[in-house]
Amino acid sequence: MYNTPLRQRQRLRDWAISIAIVAALVAGVFLWLNHIKEQDAQKRAAMANTKVVYVADPVQKLVKHADGSYYAEDPNTGTYEYKTVEDHDVVVPKSVSVKEQREQPQFLWHHLTFTNDIEVRIIDPHEADRTPRLERLRCTVKPIDPSKPRYTGDPHDTNFSGRQQLCQDQITILVPDGSIQP
Repeated sequence: MYNTPLRQRQRLRDWAISIAIVAALVAGVFLWLNHIKEQDAQKRAAMANTKVVYVADPVQKLVKHADGSYYAEDPNTGTYEYKTVEDHDVVVPKSVSVKEQREQPQFLWHHLTFTNDIEVRIIDPHEADRTPRLERLRCTVKPIDPSKPRYTGDPHDTNFSGRQQLCQDQITILVPDGSIQP
């Protein structure tokens, strides 16, 4: 009574459905992994035809603070606050940071951040230009051969090759005397 042909057919059909579902999942994972592998190969080919170049931003001349300093550093956040003189002699407070956020948020709330290389350098007394200033070299990419595929993403992107940036902006704060800085 327990092994009736109707129950055996039902059990066989259930097994067949289970096997089909597992096979479909395995095939889906296999196709997805092949797609990821193909995208990786395309990225490597694009990177082989790409070189990192640095483009200079306009130099920002620093305004001397009342205490004689040109910038204020917050070591906890890696932020450097400074002031510049813009058009019509307007003093504008600005800042640069070791970590910067991308302007557009990703995935609703998650902001991508990238790292800058910031250096404070004392201007040599014998240098021709002794103007206190901030110089920024922006990291960008350029194709070696324009006719071939190249990397077109943001070189600051931390998603590149497993959370590693392709390059960093190089920021130099040049001041005449470092002894009075915070």
